[in-house]
Amino acid sequence: MSSNSWTQIRERLKASLPAHIFSSLVEPSSFFEKEDSYEISFPNRFTKESFEEKCLSPLKNALKTLSLDAKRIELLVAASNQESAQQTFIDPSSFSRFDPKYRFDTFVIGTSNQFAHAACQAVSKQPGQCYNPLFIFGGAGLGKTHLLRAIGYELSKNQSNLRILFLTSEAFTNELIQAIRIDRMREFREKYRSGCDVLLLDDIHFLAGKERTQEEFFYTFNYLHESRKQIVITSDRYPKDIQGLENRLQTRFEWGLVADVQPPEVETRVAILKNKAEEQKISLPDDVAHYVASHVTSNIRELEGSLHRLQAHASLNNSSINLDLAQQILRDLVPRLKHELTADGVLKLVALTFGLKIADLKSNKRARNLSEPRQICMYLLRKHLMMSLPEIGAFMGDRHHTTILHGVNEIISRSKTDPELEINISKIESLFR
Repeated sequence: MSSNSWTQIRERLKASLPAHIFSSLVEPSSFFEKEDSYEISFPNRFTKESFEEKCLSPLKNALKTLSLDAKRIELLVAASNQESAQQTFIDPSSFSRFDPKYRFDTFVIGTSNQFAHAACQAVSKQPGQCYNPLFIFGGAGLGKTHLLRAIGYELSKNQSNLRILFLTSEAFTNELIQAIRIDRMREFREKYRSGCDVLLLDDIHFLAGKERTQEEFFYTFNYLHESRKQIVITSDRYPKDIQGLENRLQTRFEWGLVADVQPPEVETRVAILKNKAEEQKISLPDDVAHYVASHVTSNIRELEGSLHRLQAHASLNNSSINLDLAQQILRDLVPRLKHELTADGVLKLVALTFGLKIADLKSNKRARNLSEPRQICMYLLRKHLMMSLPEIGAFMGDRHHTTILHGVNEIISRSKTDPELEINISKIESLFR
C-alpha cells in the first residue's frame, strides 16, 4: 500500500469514525502492504481487539471505495510488543499524537476565553506543578477541545519524554467496559495510572450517572494527583452543575483551577472567521465577515459551518463570496428559527441566540455570560408583551420587580451606544412570528 493510498484511507476513516475512535485506534496503528495482504500492526492486544470491533467494517468500506479491496486484511500486535502486551498495554506508540493545527497560536484570543487560554499555557509549561487539576468548562463549540489539544501538542513538542493521553470520557468509558469484558482491568489501570504522565480528558459530563466508570476514574484521579501527574478536564458545565456526578469527584475537580470559556464577542468572532478563511484559502471580504459574525453568535462551529456554506454556494454558482450571498444564506435559516411572540417564545429565542439553556436564564447563577441575555429577556417581555414588572419577575425565576426594572433600563440605556447589543435585539425581534 503506497503512502498516498494510506493517506486517502486515513482521511476516509477520519471522516467516518468518531474523533476519539480515530485518535485512539487508527492513529497508533502501522500499515504494511504484502504481496497478498494488508497488515495492520497495533501496539497492544487491547487496541487490536477494539479496532476489529469498531473500525474493521469502515476500513473495508474505505478500501472498496478506493478499489483497494483485492487483498485480505491481517490485524497484528507488533512483534516487539507481543510479550509485553500480555502484561500491559502501555507503549510509547499507543499515546496520543497531536495535530499541529490545534496550537496555542492558532487559537483566537478574546475577553471571553483569555483566562482559560492563559491557564492552559501555564500548564503546558509546568505540568503537574500548577493548576492541577485544570477544569475548563463552557458551551459546545467554544474551543475547549482546541485548548486541550494545544496543551498536548506543546508538551509533546517540548517534553517528548512525557506520556500523554488525550481522549474523551466516552472513550474512557468504552475502554473500561472492554477491559471488564475481556478481564484486563489490571492492564487498564496500569495504562491510566502509573503509565501516564499527563491525562487530557474531554467532556467529563459524559460520566454523569455511570457509577462504575466514576468509581474507576475517582481512583485514577487520586493516583495521578498524588503522583503530581497533570490532569486537564473539560466539561459543558461547572463541576457542581453536572447532575449525576458524585460529590467526591465534583469536589476534586475544584482542587486546582476552574476556568470558563464564554461565547466569543463580535470582534473575536470576526477574527475567528478571518483566520478560518485564511487557513482554508477562502477569500472572505471584511463586510461579509462582520455580517456573519453579527448574526451567528452561539459558537465557533456554527461560524465555521456558515463559512463552508458560503464557500459551497459561491463555488457551485461560480461566483465570489459577497454580502448579498451572505444575506441570502442567513435568510434561509430564519424560517426555521421563528417562534410565537409569547413569554416562552422570547425566552427560547434569547437562549438560542446566545447559545444558552433556558433553565440558566431563569436560574440564580451569576456567570458573566448570563447577565446580558437575562436583561434582554426582561426588556423584550416588557416591550412586546406589556408584562408588568412583578409578572416578569415571577416568570424569570421569582426575581424582585426592582431587579426587572434595573434590567430593562440597563438595556434601554446601553442599546443607544452599543451596536452589537442593538444588532442582537433586532435579530431576536426579527424572529418573532
